Amino acid sequence: MDMSGGSAEGNDKSEGQRFSSKNKLTALVVDNGGVCRAIQTALLRSYGVETEAVEPGEAAVQLLASGATFNLIIIEMLLPVLNGPETARQIRAMGAQSKILGITSFFDGRQQQEFLAAGADGFIEKPVSPEIVIPIIWELDN
Repeated sequence: MDMSGGSAEGNDKSEGQRFSSKNKLTALVVDNGGVCRAIQTALLRSYGVETEAVEPGEAAVQLLASGATFNLIIIEMLLPVLNGPETARQIRAMGAQSKILGITSFFDGRQQQEFLAAGADGFIEKPVSPEIVIPIIWELDN
């Protein structure tokens, strides 16, 4: 994804401001909820982030073990078999330098701490919105 000639519009605090990424950014969405996975993927892609999505945590671990790299990895808390924090822990154990964010549809301080202890960089609550995504993309791009 080369955003040098393109841009995407976002609904951030400065309404109408154009947003363009300077660098190729990639993301992995790990969520077993099909609708949530599709929404998160579409939102990231709308800002020019090349985004891949997988359902179980094991698929994410296998993808990174095969050599795939991502700037951003968003992991759902409640995944079957390999839950979100354990997925993050295994990804970090492989040496991944990606920004890892835990996500869930309800905020729980205990779950946030579990994600952070597993090596995640932060924790966000669904639904994902431009107000959440744009600052993350800006941070990754600079």
